[in-house]
Amino acid sequence: MLKRYLRSIATILISSATMTVAFAQELPVVDSDQQFVDFLDNTLKNEAVNPETRRAFTRRSWTYWSDRKMDYNIHPEKYEAALSLFHQNQQKFKSDRQIKIDRYEKAIESFRRFDSRNALAKDPILFVGSSSIVFWETAKSFPGLPVINRGFGGASLPEIIHYYDDVIKKHAPSVLILYSDIDVEGGKSPEVAVHAFEELIERVKTDFPTTQILLLSMKPTLIDDFLGKDVRKNKIITNEKLLEWCNGEENLHFVDITNPMLNQGGTLRSDIFISDGMHLNALGYTLWDPVIRDSLAGLPKP
Repeated sequence: MLKRYLRSIATILISSATMTVAFAQELPVVDSDQQFVDFLDNTLKNEAVNPETRRAFTRRSWTYWSDRKMDYNIHPEKYEAALSLFHQNQQKFKSDRQIKIDRYEKAIESFRRFDSRNALAKDPILFVGSSSIVFWETAKSFPGLPVINRGFGGASLPEIIHYYDDVIKKHAPSVLILYSDIDVEGGKSPEVAVHAFEELIERVKTDFPTTQILLLSMKPTLIDDFLGKDVRKNKIITNEKLLEWCNGEENLHFVDITNPMLNQGGTLRSDIFISDGMHLNALGYTLWDPVIRDSLAGLPKP
């Protein structure tokens, strides 16, 4: 019995050690600044484009930037050489970013099942959009209000349009609060993003002429510059275009949720994000909540 027990323990230890070694071999390299620059320079000049080299570039780059995103936010000038080479490599290894329009079908089906089994608020304040809506605990943030949250996945505007009947039309909202930055983060131009917003909102206006629409500005993140060369700039341009458009439209209101996210010096606060540098933590949402409450309070009464 004792021998059998010892053999079992030895087997477990050997298996654990093997798994640990294998896992360690999978971990990407943690570079110094110069090592990363040298890696990017070599990859740009010498590496062929194939799945293996693309994966190596992505893994190693993501490890480097993830480790330095806080410092980059404060001292971007330190990383000019690395960022330039990184963006050139991004172009070299650029892949097809086409999405399957029904990739979030399971999430939508969950909404359908929930809606069929529960009595939902009439004339709700409806939150719709991408992950910033998904992670927002809107019922807690706005107690006493008829809130419904229908954020799903990292929903792009074409996906919201595709599932319009499920996430918007069936709820006949009195107020629609809309957020999506996925198109710009995925490399689409401000013009394409604005056109998609226009398509969606015109559809809402046709079905619900009296619905008030709050269009939230695209938020900055700690990793915008790592998502793509022009992502931060294009978010700013898109916000400017959306503001201009909203100013000329009835029942459409642009809401700036960006300014509360900045320090007094104008830099982005780093303490309001979870570890990925993209999504807000609980503190981040406490900055958005009063902005939305004030916006709702300022809407015309029905």
